[in-house]
Amino acid sequence: MLTPEQRDQIDEQGFLIVENALEPFGLDRVRTAYEAIQSQTEPAWAESVRNSTYKGGYGNGPDAHTMGDIHQYDSLFLDIAENPLVLPILKEVVGPDVQTMEMVAHCHHSGTNAHTGWHRDWPAWRHPQFMLKAKVFYFLDDQTPDMGCFSLVPGSHMRDAHPSRTEYVGETLEQMPGLKKIVGKAGSAIIWNVLCWHSGLANTSPRDRRILIYGYMPFWIKKWGSTPPPQHIVDWADTPHRRQLMGIHAVEGRAAWDRKDVPYLPEHAEIATAKKF
Repeated sequence: MLTPEQRDQIDEQGFLIVENALEPFGLDRVRTAYEAIQSQTEPAWAESVRNSTYKGGYGNGPDAHTMGDIHQYDSLFLDIAENPLVLPILKEVVGPDVQTMEMVAHCHHSGTNAHTGWHRDWPAWRHPQFMLKAKVFYFLDDQTPDMGCFSLVPGSHMRDAHPSRTEYVGETLEQMPGLKKIVGKAGSAIIWNVLCWHSGLANTSPRDRRILIYGYMPFWIKKWGSTPPPQHIVDWADTPHRRQLMGIHAVEGRAAWDRKDVPYLPEHAEIATAKKF
């Protein structure tokens, strides 16, 4: 549960730091799993950079290596989506019907430029009680101010305007008024509102900045579209709450939002039958 101080922090500033957030899984174990994915995907990424055929979010390209759908490599990353130190906070700030939208590994290489400019993830769409999207960044290494750390403008989630596309770009990126560089110990995490103005800065340090990225939204926002959930996710989601977390069947929310191409768990069928809609 959020303390009153934490609630004020995330409501007013738009973010919250959770110390030792990877403790349930073991930082070394998470790093090893991350490094295995990076090793498998790096040749194709390097080739795409050489050929200028790279695509994808989070600045994937010459300055950053983005690895999507990391759940397909190791079920550990599905377990982290259900992190018992983080999920209760997300249920308070996103809502009880929270689902995971993305699971990404990201490497911002040492000695590279900023891989994105100042932006927010979408217009100032707000709910009176909940965030429409929260992200969680897990730090796999100590985050220092010179390693291109994730940065945001606290409180900017309450502004209607987007950050300017012509000011505070390139060499003046770090002159954004109110900028806060998010630093912290390896294993910690930041939970933040995607309406905050944010950017990743140039990594002038001798170390890569390695993070895991998770996105969370309410269940009524459709995750899978017309594509069935992958079987390994269906198999992992062996409880009603895991089914909801993976966007398959809701515990909280209308049964009409549930996937019809995945059979209910016996105990989840009872939940759906008890709903009026």
